[in-house]
Amino acid sequence: MTTDPGSGDADIRFLVPVSDSPTLDATVEYAAREAREVAAETDDRVAFVLLVPSPRDGPPGDPERERESLLAEAEATAADILEMTDPEGTVDLERATLELERYPVDSVEYADAIVEFVAGERHTVVVDPDHRTAGGSPIGHTFESVLREADSIDLEVAPVERLARQRRFATRGGLAQFLTLAGLSFGFYMLVGGFSQPVFDLVTGTATALVVAGALSRITFERAPAPVGMVRATARWLAYVPYLLWQILTANVRIAYVVLHPDLPIDPSVQRFEAGVWGGTATATLANSITLTPGTLTLDVRNREFVVHSLTEDARADLLDGGLERAVRFVFYGREAMRYPSPRERLAAGDADDDRTGEAA
Repeated sequence: MTTDPGSGDADIRFLVPVSDSPTLDATVEYAAREAREVAAETDDRVAFVLLVPSPRDGPPGDPERERESLLAEAEATAADILEMTDPEGTVDLERATLELERYPVDSVEYADAIVEFVAGERHTVVVDPDHRTAGGSPIGHTFESVLREADSIDLEVAPVERLARQRRFATRGGLAQFLTLAGLSFGFYMLVGGFSQPVFDLVTGTATALVVAGALSRITFERAPAPVGMVRATARWLAYVPYLLWQILTANVRIAYVVLHPDLPIDPSVQRFEAGVWGGTATATLANSITLTPGTLTLDVRNREFVVHSLTEDARADLLDGGLERAVRFVFYGREAMRYPSPRERLAAGDADDDRTGEAA
């Protein structure tokens, strides 16, 4: 078994087996966030390790290049998340290659190699629900079952959406999503409807909450909600809403001045930049916040690339200064993520890199 570790002084290790899977990015993203949360709660250093198997008798073709491509994809995803959520560098990003006997890779042999890799120390293994190995599994044994039986491993299957498969409702993540959304829906119903007819309101509120949770719980949350995390996120949302309203108010005043000015001092343009947010909910929140602020309009979003129309130079300056982006990062990733460079700083750094590349050429 060979490894390519980074720093070996981390107190806690998160291991993520990497395979060619449609949910690889989502699994790596989830595991990176979990590693960051553990580092923040324990004040210990955490190693985030990406694992790939390397059979001695490999398949025809170029398996090394294929492994490097998978690792590069996973590392890029993890690096983006950790760069935004862990500016202090408490999580070390590493990789490890587990040398196995043969190809196709037996999934149980791969799991045994991971157990050997941890060498009796406590590790958390986050498994992609669509994790794939080239070989099969012996009857009665699976990749997850071998890891689950190991005393030194805490196994966690990433609660991410799987494509073309029906998930059981009665999973821990699914039940948590259902109950959370049902509670929020019931509370909102009672807040709006009041208690003029207590029995009727309780019955209809409960029925409405169950219908809403049953229909939308799978698409409302990107991962299973945790009580502590929900409390923190709610508090950050309560701080974000007044800030957004203030931005909308001040932008309205500036746009009103422009409209009423005799010279109509507008300078429309389209700005394209890569946003410093990750994940569907955070991206949607930033895109809609930009659109709600007068003077800017989100035209298109592809992955993390935003295309935004700005009406005036001031609106464009505010967009590139990244106030809304920092606020959204605070809501979804915590206070540490606010230190991430603004869009203007990232664009300037990209131009500087291009200049250096041109000089080198």
